[in-house]
Amino acid sequence: MPDAGRFSESGEQGSRAVMEAAAVLERELAAGLADAKAATERLTTEHRVDQEEFDRLVRRVSENTHQLIDAVSERVLAGTTGEVSEHAERITANAHDVLDLLLRLGSLAPGLANRGLQDAFGPQRAARADDGTGPDQRPQG
Repeated sequence: MPDAGRFSESGEQGSRAVMEAAAVLERELAAGLADAKAATERLTTEHRVDQEEFDRLVRRVSENTHQLIDAVSERVLAGTTGEVSEHAERITANAHDVLDLLLRLGSLAPGLANRGLQDAFGPQRAARADDGTGPDQRPQG
């Protein structure tokens, strides 16, 4: 049976690691705020999402979050052995995999958003309103 004290100590190490990593992540997020503001401005003024701008944000989030996962993992794994270490390594690998999956799914967002924004704000909508046709191009009324 594993020593309960080792699990408690691992938990304390993990808490410290999370706090330290959160401070680093906060600084990185602040640095990326300008990119996020530019993307928001484009969305509200031009009603579109710039794919390159979005990809830059995703890369920054990916890099920072993978580093955060690694930093927390290193702190938790420091001084651990056996079952605790194996479990922490599995959790770390799973965290990286989940992050990658979510970011790949997120990469679909600009295309989907732009299609919806085009339908809502694009020139075709204005033209349809002017000529009395609805979305399915049949006369209304």
